[in-house]
Amino acid sequence: MIITISREYGASGRAVTHGLAERLGYRLLDEDLPVVVAARLGMSPEAVDGIEYRQSGFGQRLLRSLSTAMPEAFQPAPEVEDLHAETQREIERLIHEAADAGNVIVVGRLGNMVLRDRPDVLRVFLTAPLAWRTAQIVTALGLTEQAAKAEIARVDGGRRHHAREEAQFDWGDPHYYDLVLDVSHFGVEGAIALIDAARAPHG
Repeated sequence: MIITISREYGASGRAVTHGLAERLGYRLLDEDLPVVVAARLGMSPEAVDGIEYRQSGFGQRLLRSLSTAMPEAFQPAPEVEDLHAETQREIERLIHEAADAGNVIVVGRLGNMVLRDRPDVLRVFLTAPLAWRTAQIVTALGLTEQAAKAEIARVDGGRRHHAREEAQFDWGDPHYYDLVLDVSHFGVEGAIALIDAARAPHG
């Protein structure tokens, strides 16, 4: 069984994913993924993160679209574009390898879309009201409320942009998930129990 978990920033995603992995005895594909990709590509994990989540400008997106429509009229994409594509392919390859091994929780990395053709995947999205998430970030990072809201907007905005750029879908749209959970309502332990219960019919 494979579980993919997408999460809004501040929705206790780390606590839920780590608690779920411990409860089920599943491998957690999360922080270690950039490390493995970096080793395979001969890069640093920080470089992998930077390349994966970079936000390309309008000019780059336009050139990419035009080069696809009229390849004979445009030169190949710059080296950074090639490196980005190679990094993304390696990430997807690792996710597929982990899924083939089974019993894994894939956190973020567009796992719900990368594995969308597999029948043995439970796709989860963790959410919570902005005020609740803001309070979590204020407590965890010691930020002001204004700074916490700005950080939430930055992180979630990057995830939304990444989803549109790489997989052409609206991140957070419930149609792309099997289970959407409000962690503020159910709590961390409740969310873990519900994901475990939702997993059972698939197994």
